Amino acid sequence: MIHRLLSILFLTSVTMISGSLSLCAQSPYFSIFDSFERPPKPGEGTVIIHQSESLKQLVGTCIDSENIDVVNGKTYLVTRGFRVQVYSGNNQRTSKEEALNKQVRIKELYPDVEAYVTYKAPFWILHVGDFRSFEEASYLHRSLREAFPQIKNEIKIVEDDIRLPLN
Repeated sequence: MIHRLLSILFLTSVTMISGSLSLCAQSPYFSIFDSFERPPKPGEGTVIIHQSESLKQLVGTCIDSENIDVVNGKTYLVTRGFRVQVYSGNNQRTSKEEALNKQVRIKELYPDVEAYVTYKAPFWILHVGDFRSFEEASYLHRSLREAFPQIKNEIKIVEDDIRLPLN
């Protein structure tokens, strides 16, 4: 009985938090609990949540800040995660072009995976993917090492700021 009750409580919490993430980009400041206790739209029911104020404070609030990014009408949560570094070069004459060429080749093989070319003085860097965990990045890491055997020793998993789509 207790196990079932805890399962229901856990699923309810996960549903509330995941549903509220997409709302973060729409409102500058609100409580997750308040978003579920909003007035209902026609045809919807009302959700009433009874719990102590200390629980509300532990869960926290969503504040529209630098961790929300909107690009081309899509909203992203910016957080720490992992990417696969495919290239890093500091040759002023060739590194930018080489990074961009590798980006094109990777996009041909993996059109659904984002590839980012950045400049962090004095290096041009190519990172691929947006992964929450090291394990998720490992699959792409192995695949890229097989696809590009000539540079397989340069390909590595790195910690970086990643963008996760919210809508």
